[in-house]
Amino acid sequence: MKKFLKILCVFCIGFALTGCSSKEAKTEIKDGVEFELLDALQVTNDTTNTVYYYFLGSLSNNSKAAYHMSELSYKVTDQENQDVHAIARDQATNMETVPAEQSTFVYGYVGYPNNNQKNMGIYFPKNKAFLSFDSVKVRKISDKNVTYSTENKFTLYDDKSFQFDVDASKMTYDFTDGNSVVQGLTITYTNKTDKRLVVPYITPVATLKGIDLNDYKDRGDFKSMDLKQIKGVDFKTNDMAPKTEDIAGNATGYQCFYLTPKQSVTCKINFTFEHAIPDFSNYNPKAIQIDLNSAALGYSQTISVKY
Repeated sequence: MKKFLKILCVFCIGFALTGCSSKEAKTEIKDGVEFELLDALQVTNDTTNTVYYYFLGSLSNNSKAAYHMSELSYKVTDQENQDVHAIARDQATNMETVPAEQSTFVYGYVGYPNNNQKNMGIYFPKNKAFLSFDSVKVRKISDKNVTYSTENKFTLYDDKSFQFDVDASKMTYDFTDGNSVVQGLTITYTNKTDKRLVVPYITPVATLKGIDLNDYKDRGDFKSMDLKQIKGVDFKTNDMAPKTEDIAGNATGYQCFYLTPKQSVTCKINFTFEHAIPDFSNYNPKAIQIDLNSAALGYSQTISVKY
């Protein structure tokens, strides 16, 4: 989601590495700048024959000058077969520039067709260093622990490490400042372990099938209207039903990139449909829908919003 507000749920500075094997888990990517791999997760989906690798790393700037994250160049790859092409990827950090003597987290994931990769890790082309995910004992989960439900509150995922809970019971619809707004969806991520874990977060996408108010500017000053007033506007033209279309919502809230030991974080997510409303004169229970998605887990489920 392009406008999804990316905020790390926790900004702790302690970068103690646990469970490290004999393989190297850190490298100096520039004089005084060190990258360390902290956690790695492999998510296998037998249904789609895909495998996703999530990782959490730290970048420590021990130099006397600021380090711009645009300088960071790496790719997630199989050291044994670097010709495998990714089908999805993402990267995030909580800083654009790391001041001298400070650190930041680096989060990312890459998805591949499952071709029995041998030695996945992070490759840094500038210094030709490779950090194998095995250096932090890559954890493995699968889509088998996903649960679908028609309830407003349910556990989406549960295993010995994670629990992901969805609560749509308090979602509300409102019309304000000329926009449709949906509030109150929460996803709670729980770490059951004593280790810091990278999280394969769930991505919600919202769609409103309704009226683009830009097409009906002659019907009034929508920005000044409240919900009751906009419901009273007649959008019919020559006794014809108003034109409806699919309109994407802009999501704001938290993405949960990682969890500290025994931590539980509730991410509240809101959606704004700019200059759009459902067709109030022709109620459709599926006019506003939120799709909860996880390509890695092969999960997709739709929640309808009452309005």
